Amino acid sequence: MTRIEEKVRRGFELVRRAGDDSDLLGAALLAFHSALSDYLDAELRRSPSLSDAERKAIDEGTITWATRAMLAQRAGLLTEKQRERVLEINRVRTGFAHGEGFTGTARSVAAYGEFVAELCGLTSSGVERDTAARRAPTGAHHAAVGPTTTTATRPSAATVSGLRARAAERKARRAELIPESGSFRIALAAVALLFLITLAVISMRQLTPAPPSIASAPPTRLSASIALPPTNTPAPQKARIVNLPPGGPGWLRTMPSFRAPTQPIPLSEGLEVTLLDRDPVDAEGTRWRFVSVGGYDGWCPEHNLALGNG
Repeated sequence: MTRIEEKVRRGFELVRRAGDDSDLLGAALLAFHSALSDYLDAELRRSPSLSDAERKAIDEGTITWATRAMLAQRAGLLTEKQRERVLEINRVRTGFAHGEGFTGTARSVAAYGEFVAELCGLTSSGVERDTAARRAPTGAHHAAVGPTTTTATRPSAATVSGLRARAAERKARRAELIPESGSFRIALAAVALLFLITLAVISMRQLTPAPPSIASAPPTRLSASIALPPTNTPAPQKARIVNLPPGGPGWLRTMPSFRAPTQPIPLSEGLEVTLLDRDPVDAEGTRWRFVSVGGYDGWCPEHNLALGNG
């Protein structure tokens, strides 16, 4: 099993276990997004249009998600709409990694997992994705993260049949969310009538139409399920990597333990990292800090960090 497949499978497993646990759902989103990062970086390394500086940034793990998505669209790995969707998800992922609450639903996270799996060509994970989608809890205010997008390769007949079956299932579930009671229909008609009257009054009072405001724009499918992080966040605290043993780089850990798996980005002496807003953890006789560098988040021993922006 490749590293990408392992992350996608772990993401669906977390969705199945999560229930209403927002932290587990956020961790599942991190797993899917990290798998997509690994896939795009691997494909971009084979792209002949990549410059030496861009290739070096990918190899050193210093490339930002905005640059990665732009290069992926240029190389034909993402469409423009897919790039915008991935960057929206990345903003949500960054907020959760910085300690903000995750408000997405299991259905929306599972839908993003399907999106990532299909982009990465992991059709063998279809059974697990269907199971995760069926077990995801439903509610009156959920929505999918976005439309499912197929990969550039031509799908087999079995894959097309499976996609159509899942589309029909999602359509049936959406239909179940609409109440059939007469009182609901009356209330809906009253709201529609009030809305039309309001529009008529506004048009009579105004000689020229006002420029459209952000409030009048219809919400995207993402904003219906996942609240985007606020923009007025304080400046992040910086630190530098120090005290590395001679002969090799250091590594971020996925958990505060020397036995935990490592993130793919190497840590060199003097490399600047960002301290994320998460409490330190004391484990194995070491205090660990949660940091971010090169698009990856992980745990680093505090004695390997020189705090401050200098």
